[in-house]
Amino acid sequence: MPSTDGLQPPLKPAEREIVKSYGGWTNFTASYGLKPWEMDQNDEAHTIVKTLAKMDRENEKGSKGKK
Repeated sequence: MPSTDGLQPPLKPAEREIVKSYGGWTNFTASYGLKPWEMDQNDEAHTIVKTLAKMDRENEKGSKGKK
């Protein structure tokens, strides 16, 4: 599959780390069955990574409160 990492939207550092853990934007989108060269699906992938980053932040807050 050709790289579509150039189509990656601007990401915040936490989002970038998530995408990096998948091996890049192309692999991230493919893992969710999306085609990043289709803009609506690229937008959907961006929504997914933002949600994952938000969930990570919330989990970190929750685990800090539990001791």
